[in-house]
Amino acid sequence: MSEINKPVKKEIPYIEILKESARIVWQNKFLLWFGVLLALGSPGSFNVGGSESWEEKGSMVQNFVETHWQIVLIVTLILFAIGIVLFLISLIGKAGLIQSVSLITQNKKANFREGWKSGKKYMRNLFKLFLLFFFATIVIVLVLAIPTIFLAVKGSWVSAVLVGLLAVAIFIPLVFILALTNLFAEFYIILSDLQVWSAVEAGYNLLLKNIKSSLLFSLLILAVNMAAGVALLPVFGIALLILVPSGILFYSLSKIIFGIFLAFAILLALAVLLFVSSIFLTYKTTAWTLFFREIAKAEIPEAEKVSEEEPEKEIAAAPEKA
Repeated sequence: MSEINKPVKKEIPYIEILKESARIVWQNKFLLWFGVLLALGSPGSFNVGGSESWEEKGSMVQNFVETHWQIVLIVTLILFAIGIVLFLISLIGKAGLIQSVSLITQNKKANFREGWKSGKKYMRNLFKLFLLFFFATIVIVLVLAIPTIFLAVKGSWVSAVLVGLLAVAIFIPLVFILALTNLFAEFYIILSDLQVWSAVEAGYNLLLKNIKSSLLFSLLILAVNMAAGVALLPVFGIALLILVPSGILFYSLSKIIFGIFLAFAILLALAVLLFVSSIFLTYKTTAWTLFFREIAKAEIPEAEKVSEEEPEKEIAAAPEKA
């Protein structure tokens, strides 16, 4: 009996998953709209170069904040509210994308409208899952950082550095486990309709049994990301060759014209960034969905075990019955 229930391990077709993901996105371009929603809720990072006048500018900003703190507070609250709304919309987009990809792999009809409607159903549980892992990460950071901070305050710098390096060595694999457990839990919530804790259990068990293949697939996705970035470098180079001389020309003609040109250039850059991010997020989420379905096929008993309290729910990667 144990031999019957034992999951059958097989080779994961990594390259085929990557190829199939590209094909699905290419043939179902409505999926890119979900990618746009995902990109809107995924803040980018911007680097600010230093300059000699930075201290002076910082002082001006500080004076403005102290003088008009009410306006700053209101603007901050408005931006925070907008950020929360965009994040919730991105969760709907993620659920809609995953659900749509799952339907497409089963040769079922999928479209943006139905995906959006389906995605709204899972927003609450996905938000709960996010909060769970967010606070778990904060707790881990605090637990690992406190000894280092304590030693640094006492002046034991060598010990602080050694303990800090140990903390980093512990933190990196923990973050990997947390991130993939969270990812697989999202799939169980969306594709199996499991509740948050059941999804976390199922996701963690799935990761433990497929940790090597999950790590390898993560590296493959990272490689695709880097390759895409390298491929886009010439495009950005050509854009700079066009925009920089144009900017210098407009600046020499009129500061007003230069201001309009600069605003247009910034809006165009943000639009291109959003478009590129949308394509990659759509592709990456599609690839992870296919990978999840592949590894979860052999783990259906585990998902059934954690979903005993939800017997009516369908298991995520269970084969469709004809």
